[in-house]
Amino acid sequence: MAKFSDNLQLPGSVRVYTLELMQFLTGKSIKGLSASIQSSVMPWEGWDEVYKYISCPKSSQLVATISPTLEITPDDLLNLETAVSCFLKLCDVAQSYSHVGSLLAMLGEWEGFFLVREDKKPSAEASDAGNDWNENWDEGWESFQELEPPVKEKESSFSIHPLHACWLEIFKKLVMLSQFKDVLRLIDQSLLKSNGILLDEDGARSLSQIVLERDCFTALKLVLLLPFETLQLQCLAAVEDKLKQGGISDSIGGDHELLMLVLFSEVLPAIISNSSYGNTLSCICYLVGNLSHKFQAAQLQNETLVQKGKGGCEEENESWLLVFRRILFPCFISELVKADQQLLAGLIVTKFMHTNASLGLVNVRRGKSWSVFRGAAPWTT
Repeated sequence: MAKFSDNLQLPGSVRVYTLELMQFLTGKSIKGLSASIQSSVMPWEGWDEVYKYISCPKSSQLVATISPTLEITPDDLLNLETAVSCFLKLCDVAQSYSHVGSLLAMLGEWEGFFLVREDKKPSAEASDAGNDWNENWDEGWESFQELEPPVKEKESSFSIHPLHACWLEIFKKLVMLSQFKDVLRLIDQSLLKSNGILLDEDGARSLSQIVLERDCFTALKLVLLLPFETLQLQCLAAVEDKLKQGGISDSIGGDHELLMLVLFSEVLPAIISNSSYGNTLSCICYLVGNLSHKFQAAQLQNETLVQKGKGGCEEENESWLLVFRRILFPCFISELVKADQQLLAGLIVTKFMHTNASLGLVNVRRGKSWSVFRGAAPWTT
């Protein structure tokens, strides 16, 4: 449609109609147009009704895989409340993994409608932001500098998905089916979009409690993908208790996903500075050491295979280990140094340097880590 509308040989009215349709489908204003064309694109007030009648047959086809008697009507999509109510009823009927797939596909259909509607809602706060002046705006100017600035509440830098209640039920179904990786994958993929966080804090708390009863490490991964610090600390406490009781299992000792989430969720400083998370910090250090050993072993294997003319390691495994070498390991050492744990950071680096030169994870003389130590370590002053 974009290519079609770019055809300057078409009549202006045809181009306008095409641009209108594109704008209604995407819910966004088409940028880069001339003023004359843009001014001719008028809002289509009946688009909501059209979308519902288009979406309902397709949604009915999807839910027919759950039960042939189910049907989605325009009344079910009348507003956000009716849509959520309809979806929750469908979730009660869904039992299998394929049923959840149908619900996900239908939710994708609905998102295009309700996300656009949310974007169209006027923001009362935005409209009032510039209208807080009054006739006595200049009074008290003499004592302005004597007054302390008001303390503003910390603003959240994220929005909540309008269909978060539907996503919560999807995740509960997946947890019931022990599809934890799908839950993490869906949340992770949503972070690349601008549609909002898939769960509000109450929903995240409810889901994390369910997951905690089955696997505290998966629950920790779940909340580290979400911006709710209180829930992160609660799951950290559960992980700490688990480590006290059973130690570090083989599966956790090689879990690079856990290390990545701990590093980039900014929860590591809390773990390092709080002595009550001592077992958790030991687990992370063990995880870093284990992954470092895997990297060195893979590098040695790769060199041996290349020398024999048999090619290198598997591309997927090699790419992940390179991410660990170039990003995760330096980030972990930097966090230790910033938390005044220079001795621990130095011990880890030194231990990993006591290998063959060809296996060195970091060149201490030239690596970026050395510049960090020079500014923070007591032995460099």
